[in-house]
Amino acid sequence: MYGLYRALTSLLPVRCPEAPGRLLFHASSVGEVNAALPLIRKFPDAVLSVFTGSGYEYALSLGLRAVRFPLDSPRCVRRMTKGKEALVVVETEIWPNLISISKEEGLPVFIVNATVGEKAYRWYRRLKLFREVIGKVDLVLAQSEGDALRYASLGAREVKVVGNLKFDAVERPIKALDLRPFQPAGAILFANVRGREIGDIAEATRLVRRNVSGFRVMVAPRHLENVGNVSSAFRRQGFTVSYLTDPDDTDVLVVDTIGDLWSLYRWASVVFVGGTLRPYGGHSFIEPAYWGKPILSGPYFHRQPYVGDMVKYGAVVVVRTYEELAQMLLGLLLKPEVALEIGRRAREFYERNRGVVDRVFSELVRRIGG
Repeated sequence: MYGLYRALTSLLPVRCPEAPGRLLFHASSVGEVNAALPLIRKFPDAVLSVFTGSGYEYALSLGLRAVRFPLDSPRCVRRMTKGKEALVVVETEIWPNLISISKEEGLPVFIVNATVGEKAYRWYRRLKLFREVIGKVDLVLAQSEGDALRYASLGAREVKVVGNLKFDAVERPIKALDLRPFQPAGAILFANVRGREIGDIAEATRLVRRNVSGFRVMVAPRHLENVGNVSSAFRRQGFTVSYLTDPDDTDVLVVDTIGDLWSLYRWASVVFVGGTLRPYGGHSFIEPAYWGKPILSGPYFHRQPYVGDMVKYGAVVVVRTYEELAQMLLGLLLKPEVALEIGRRAREFYERNRGVVDRVFSELVRRIGG
């Protein structure tokens, strides 16, 4: 099967980038670049291949030596891997030619921050091509025990659980945002909300207001094209709305910019992590945990495998409906001492899971040198 794949991808009309450097990293997009950033910086002579255009531009903005990934073209991949000492793949960027040709060139191949969800796992199991390629990987450094078991069953030679690199990559500079006359201190923050759950959070907020008034809300949609949907959903529930680019003395502030959510967490009294009330899989819980905020989640956090441990530790509270979300928000507003304890546990969980970069770096250096 791989022979057919290689023959077909040989026909791709792509340009081969120059990729000077001793070590070749490969990542998919912005999230993976962020996760691997502290690790990449430990190898100043590394070059980073990035699949998406947004990830590539972001890598360049960080001052990294980066190239666009040439769609797994065998000709271009061989040119990229020539003269390298190792290939380091981030998370689940499993490209058959990239890994196979690296092995043909005599490179050790590593997957770091490795994760594979149940859905992707079932798909990989059915495709002999991917099982064959994963079997060529020298070492998989997995985020969790579940990830490690899935990679091992797919044929990985050696698998170790080291944790999630994102715990070491979350901190970044805080922007001095002037939100006046909106008053953000103590606001409920809905982070990375999307799709049908936008209506859910607006309805939940309406139910909270039936019992307590005077609170503020900040909403950061996962995608900017949903800014209008968020505004409409809250206005239909009788809330006044303004935007981060033009704040006003309103009930709700909608984030209509990219890159500012990190700087808003500091003001929140409670954070709901979006993508979880409907089956999207969830977004980052590590950011609000860094800030020591009480965190609420829907039941669908399967794309964030560490969250199950956060729930067990009492650092995240799970709700299943918008009615339950409203009840929990109300409870935390009325009992701030409970909110503080959940936030304390979230920060403690964050601290306990740091240090992954050093563990991954040690594993790589032991095999390829510093």
